[in-house]
Amino acid sequence: MKSLKALLMLFYLASPLFSAAQEVPYTNPYPSQQPLNNNPAPSDFPEFKDRLYFGASAGAWLGSTTYINVSPFVAISATKKLSFGAGGTYNYYSENYGGYKYTSTVYGSNFFGRYMITENFFAQAQWDRLSVPDFTSPIANERAWVHNLLIGGGYRQLFTEKASFVAMIFYNANQTPLSPYTNPIVQIGFNINL
Repeated sequence: MKSLKALLMLFYLASPLFSAAQEVPYTNPYPSQQPLNNNPAPSDFPEFKDRLYFGASAGAWLGSTTYINVSPFVAISATKKLSFGAGGTYNYYSENYGGYKYTSTVYGSNFFGRYMITENFFAQAQWDRLSVPDFTSPIANERAWVHNLLIGGGYRQLFTEKASFVAMIFYNANQTPLSPYTNPIVQIGFNINL
């Protein structure tokens, strides 16, 4: 029994020596073969701020019928091909008809996902939540929220390293009598990367 206690005591006292021996860092015996640059290799994917981009689609016609549309957005690339974004929409419409002037506004927000199929062509799905005039309501100047699911795609043409022209065509899969869009929906705009 005394020999077992002595053996355990010896193991207990010697264990720090074994653990200390494991903590000695490895040094290369051939220092001439050390890499000259210890910096990590650059990432293929850009930093957060370099993945942000913004843009807008806009349109207008003026005359007896006036229409103005502004739809800015901001987006971020999740991968090299997939990006997500959010934006706002504001439309103003006025028309002179029979001595009366009719005006309306549409405003709201949207969220979208865009997948680059090739360098220039992309697919996009977008959800819009828009406040529109409710002409079906018996209450004058009543408004309603409509939800539109836009599915389609487009073409992107770079004209500088960080700026591009975009043309898109969509189909509203949730068309209702109050939807401000008629199918097909064509939008033209631009993107600028930060």
